[in-house]
Amino acid sequence: MSELNLSELKFSKIDIKNFVNSSLDVEEGSVLFINHDNKDILDKYVDESLKKKVKLVITSLNCSSNDEKVIKAKNYNEVFLDSYNYLCNDYESKKYFGITGTNGKTTTGSYLKELLGPESLFIGTNEDELFSEITNEKHLTSPKLFNILKLLGRSDFKKYNNIILEASSHALDQDRFNGIRFNTSGFTNLSQDHFDYHTTIENYFNSKLKLFSNQLSDKYVYIDNEWGNKVAQNSSLPSFKISSDTQADLQILEKKTYPKTSLKIEINKKIYDFELDIVGPNFYQNFLLAFSMAYYSKIKKIDEIIENISNLKNPKGRFDLINFKTNKIIVDYAHTPESISQVIKYVNPYFSKVVVLFGAGGNRDKEKRKLMGTASQFADNVIVTGARQKPLASKKIEKWVSLDPRDFCNEVMLRNYKRNESLVNLALIPSAIVNQINEKYDNYKIPPKSGLLNYFIKNRLKLLMDKIGEF
Repeated sequence: MSELNLSELKFSKIDIKNFVNSSLDVEEGSVLFINHDNKDILDKYVDESLKKKVKLVITSLNCSSNDEKVIKAKNYNEVFLDSYNYLCNDYESKKYFGITGTNGKTTTGSYLKELLGPESLFIGTNEDELFSEITNEKHLTSPKLFNILKLLGRSDFKKYNNIILEASSHALDQDRFNGIRFNTSGFTNLSQDHFDYHTTIENYFNSKLKLFSNQLSDKYVYIDNEWGNKVAQNSSLPSFKISSDTQADLQILEKKTYPKTSLKIEINKKIYDFELDIVGPNFYQNFLLAFSMAYYSKIKKIDEIIENISNLKNPKGRFDLINFKTNKIIVDYAHTPESISQVIKYVNPYFSKVVVLFGAGGNRDKEKRKLMGTASQFADNVIVTGARQKPLASKKIEKWVSLDPRDFCNEVMLRNYKRNESLVNLALIPSAIVNQINEKYDNYKIPPKSGLLNYFIKNRLKLLMDKIGEF
């Protein structure tokens, strides 16, 4: 079959929950929609799915398999888009909002959800639990549209008419949003991130720019900054500008950002004053972007939007303030040099001493680590955590002490052994310390198995175990 019509396959007898578009999600009875420009990769995914007893595979002519379960369609892209109606029969009637940029997407999306009211759903970095029953894939900032529509097709999600999505550079570059149209999109800012994937700032920006094309959006809102203005220069869509400039669509007249955020703005020659129960670096910009997107969408009148401002709060992990004795601990998702710098500069005027703790582990975008360190220069002290060592199980520890690790370790395990050798082999530890270890361990007046577990926990060696149950 070269041309395919989904109605011919009588999907009415197939549970929509079994529709998947990733081989990772295939289970017995699944209907898999899958395609790839690379023929070898596509064949690999299809073969994996057939071994899992997939019910049906719908793919393109690019596939080599002749299995009777595999249907190859010349019009695969049309067929795939047609599947959206099976997943969510009213998806085209909903209003979609896309937010992109390096920093502030989650905060802006969270605010926009509240401003648009209870019929609104925000899907972004913090919403991994929404997809726990839908896909086995690791949660992405921008989930696959297939999975988003599967979620929206559930009876308990039919009530949401305004769908707000974080649009990551990866998702835009990989065309994951093809098939929907954004009523209003928003751009926050741009700084170095994900260079392991994009390699240059220009490539990174161009992937973001896709959101502001005629193919994806009707109109957009941007903040008056270097990269926001570049979006305006490169997009032909109608736009809404936020600035202190008198020519802006929303003019910022006054602002105060601590201990609360207060703003005076002008829109259409009308002046509005806001006092917001939110606080954080540039969070006023996130608010104004969300406010402008709600206003520019024309879904709600400005008075209705203003009524919802009292519902605003910082999203989880965004400038969470914790009082601890005489100290204040701020938990923030700042993960780029620019965002770390902004947080430090924001708190510096209000605290006598600032200590920064951030992680720099993993193997992605390694060059960003130096810049993150430089960005922390205005703090009084900086603590940097590295990549966590691969944990070890008790059975491995026993082998490592008594045998030559080359006899049982693969290359990766051997490298980890070399890193952990001094922790697992008492012969390599100074005798005085060995005696202390043995003395502490012997002092536990409980069964040896529990004693060992408690010893590891008490002495912060828990990461040596990849399966605590083994103890």
